[in-house]
Amino acid sequence: MKIVCDQCQAALSLPDEKIPQGKSFRVQCPRCRHTILVRSTPSEEPGTGLPPHDEVLTAEGSADDDAFLDVLEHGAKAALVCLSDVRHQATVVQELNDMGFQPYVEDDPDRAVRRLRQGGYEVLVVGEPSDDKDRRHVIVDFLKALPMAQRRTLFTCLVSPRDRTMDSLAAFRKEVDLIIHADDLEKMQPVLQRELKSARSFYRLFKEALEERGQL
Repeated sequence: MKIVCDQCQAALSLPDEKIPQGKSFRVQCPRCRHTILVRSTPSEEPGTGLPPHDEVLTAEGSADDDAFLDVLEHGAKAALVCLSDVRHQATVVQELNDMGFQPYVEDDPDRAVRRLRQGGYEVLVVGEPSDDKDRRHVIVDFLKALPMAQRRTLFTCLVSPRDRTMDSLAAFRKEVDLIIHADDLEKMQPVLQRELKSARSFYRLFKEALEERGQL
């Protein structure tokens, strides 16, 4: 299927197998980052126009049952950024871009949880909740409730205004993979790259050990 961004007019192609059937969904344009709300139109009758796999999606209002469908550029990896500070957002997006990730910014914690539940993200960068009333708690609580098999596929980086960068004890206590102090975001790339590589290596060996024991 194909859609056109209503902000920058970029043409986007969506794999048919990833289109949620009978649901509206959101697509973030990889060029301008604009979020497009789309709903599939009825298929054309045979012989009257576009074949089913070229069905065009049109932007409409949001719906309660909408799904998120992120459009990845060729070879890119998806990362989800949930930070309230726009300067921090911009810095993290640039760092992730430089690492070859395609970052998606989500300001609403509840929508972020829905995105995580749908899956497809390799890295999550989330701001530490400031107090008990901070809605980002829903993201942290969701991560804590995830089965370990799913947690292994998502590398979680917590941006903290208090804990020092790479504080492993604080990361263990808060059940995340890595802590970056907010003042260190401009130099997070080498730290994140190193920790990601280490985590991938560890879980690869862990998986191989389980396979040898017939537990996987």
